[in-house]
Parts: sequence; structure tokens; C-alpha cells
Amino acid sequence: MDTRLLEPDVLYALLPSEPQLRPELALLRQRLGESEEKHLILDLSRIEIITSPSIGALLLLRRQLSQRGRNLVLCSARLATKCIFRVAGLDTLLDFAADRTDAMAVVRRVQTNHELQV
Repeated sequence: MDTRLLEPDVLYALLPSEPQLRPELALLRQRLGESEEKHLILDLSRIEIITSPSIGALLLLRRQLSQRGRNLVLCSARLATKCIFRVAGLDTLLDFAADRTDAMAVVRRVQTNHELQV
């Protein structure tokens, strides 16, 4: 998996397709759980189909980040992948962006809204 820092507090990851997706999400959860206080942008461009276990791993990652006041943004999702999230009712729970640039804007907008509420 390709991961890199876009900014000091934003980690970007280009995710692999199934069946490697769930183990990679578990590794990200572990990495972010150890000490990193970062927002996370996940690039879904390589994913056509996402399985239930991978969706569960994604939701665990979202919860972990949310508990720390951090954001998870999914970007570059293919139409079939977006449809899976929509059918599962997760399209309103998760933040989506067209590409990495838009994802950075979503991270900053959500962060600003959170800071205003506190």
C-alpha cells in the first residue's frame, strides 16, 4: 500500500483491491492507533468491489479516527464502489471526494466545522 503525508496532519493511502483490502485497513488502524494523530484520506481508485468484512474494517477505522477528532475521507471511488456504499446506506455516514485535492478540502472544511462547534 502506498502511504504518504500530504501535510503534517494528513495521511494519504492508495488502497489495494480485494482480497488485500481488509488486511491493509487493519494495518492502517494499527498504525494510526499507536500514536499518529492524523486525518486520513483513502484513495479507492483501485477498488471495484468491496466486501462486507472490508466495509466493517473501514467503519472501525472511521470510528477510531472520529474518537480522536480526526476525519476520514474517501476519494476517487469508482461508480460500482459508490453504489455499494449507497445500497448499504453508508453514503451519508462517510465523507466522499472526487479526488485527492477535493479530499483535502473536505478534511479542512470538516475540521473547521468541528472547531467551531467546540
